[in-house]
Amino acid sequence: MSLIYQSVAALGAAACIGSGLAVYSHVHIDDVTRLFSLALAKGRAGGLYHAVAGETPNRWIAEKVAEDLGVKTRSVTPEEAEQIWGPFGTLILAASSRIRATAAQRELGWQPGHPDMLTMIGDQRLRGLVTPAA
Repeated sequence: MSLIYQSVAALGAAACIGSGLAVYSHVHIDDVTRLFSLALAKGRAGGLYHAVAGETPNRWIAEKVAEDLGVKTRSVTPEEAEQIWGPFGTLILAASSRIRATAAQRELGWQPGHPDMLTMIGDQRLRGLVTPAA
């Protein structure tokens, strides 16, 4: 999500690559820490526990960021994206990366408390990526 805020600083618009339908699994840091604690207390040796609350298409994020900041959304090409986010940021926003937290939920009883990342849009820390602090 921070990458979309950074695109507003670079372009004056909330950008996504192409159609913006790529999704990337997400999780809130508070949920990660709860899972880590559960894995230490109840996890099996060698257990692999993914921390995933959900996934959201990048276009939806761009639309909400644009609404938050009163700017337009804009589709960019992969080449334009590299100018904004660099190669790694472009990879993150262009590719879908989907995983599930089935072992964490089944074996540890973990459930995310913050499943909707769109509720974080408007956070002052994210807005600070667009304009420098006074």
